[in-house]
Amino acid sequence: MGQSSSEYKFLHIGATVFKVLAWVALVLQVVMGLVLLVGGGPAVLIGGVDVPARVVGILNCIAAAVYFFLFTLASAVIRLLLDLHAHVTKTG
Repeated sequence: MGQSSSEYKFLHIGATVFKVLAWVALVLQVVMGLVLLVGGGPAVLIGGVDVPARVVGILNCIAAAVYFFLFTLASAVIRLLLDLHAHVTKTG
């Protein structure tokens, strides 16, 4: 793993960045979604349609879950590929 860790250090960092981004996106979007859901506010213009702020809050919480899933998936795929490479080079 000596060669692999130095050769693919950028990918290790990238996987960690995706994991951190997943948690940051989840926390910030859920907080903003709850603020909009509880506080309400004026309607938001989305695609030419006025959408109530509470609905935008719900959509924000759903988007938080989607972003969390996608960023976590990206991190897991990178780590899987790194582990696969380490296994293949070690046994091959």
